[in-house]
Amino acid sequence: MEPLTTSLKKQVLNRLTKIPIDSLREKHVVLLPDFFVDHFLTLDEYEKTTTDMKQIVNQSGGNLPGIPQKIQQGGNAANTALALARLGIKTHLICRTDPLGAYILQFFLGKHGVDLTHVKTDGKLAITTAMEFGKNHLNVMIGDTGSVADFSFDILDEQDLSLIESSDLVGVVNWTLNRKGTTLARDVFKYAKKHNKKTFFDSGDPSLRKNEITELQQTILTTKELDIFGLNENELRQYSGCTSATTKDALLDAARTLKKQMHARIDLHTANFSCTITDSCTVVPTIQVSSIKRTTGAGDAWNAGDIFADILGFPDEERLMFANTIAAMYISSPNPLHPTLSNLIAFLQKQI
Repeated sequence: MEPLTTSLKKQVLNRLTKIPIDSLREKHVVLLPDFFVDHFLTLDEYEKTTTDMKQIVNQSGGNLPGIPQKIQQGGNAANTALALARLGIKTHLICRTDPLGAYILQFFLGKHGVDLTHVKTDGKLAITTAMEFGKNHLNVMIGDTGSVADFSFDILDEQDLSLIESSDLVGVVNWTLNRKGTTLARDVFKYAKKHNKKTFFDSGDPSLRKNEITELQQTILTTKELDIFGLNENELRQYSGCTSATTKDALLDAARTLKKQMHARIDLHTANFSCTITDSCTVVPTIQVSSIKRTTGAGDAWNAGDIFADILGFPDEERLMFANTIAAMYISSPNPLHPTLSNLIAFLQKQI
């Protein structure tokens, strides 16, 4: 992959330094419907870990000590909301959890400026245990979806609908873990479009619901109610039907194939490049970092950058570069916290 051009970095840096910080709070983004408590286990390589576990099972149980662990916010909507709030955008999370979940949300998101006044606390907490194996952080996630599994449009009250009416963009994410995700996205987007609001959708990995992909495409992806469809290369292969696409050229061809069926803009992020497909195709290589601390949440960080740059009117190439930068900073940061605008400016200055 060719290196990023210095001129593009300078363009983005120049644009960021001219953003009136106070004006960012005038931009409103609404995200729904998922929040999880994420419990991370940092393990040795998969083969060694499973061998150790088999030994413990064979001795009828026991302890596997010395495993670094941490708890943090999770869920595509919650993570994207946090990343946007860290950038200075007024971000609102609509989700359903229980009182403990609301307390944890305040600890992880509220103190960074995410509006949590639309969080419902009459549900069940969703929890994911993420096992990350080895230096490459290969992850296996085991989840209890709680109230994420059945979040529907009917849960929204008049205040929620009023919030959507006043937003700049509304995003529905993590369709794959919400049994009512298709009708939720359909009804939210129809309501948003009645008020001329921009819409964003990221389904998550659809492999667990392959038999519903056709319905999702007919109900959401091919309609004029959807403006932006965010996805990664695995999701692209499944939606486009180009299951063998692995190279850059093959993935771009698959994205073009999918775009022919859609009204929405396609924003694709991969490990090596990101691209936007409209009537044309814009491609920007990713920023390679020397040390990767995590992979979970990289897509949410990228989506936040994509949304931020979109509502501020960045040109496609600069928008992709900006999103790539946020994702690179997030996966290489010692702490699982998204960068601020000043962090990004400092990072780009060092890059240049």
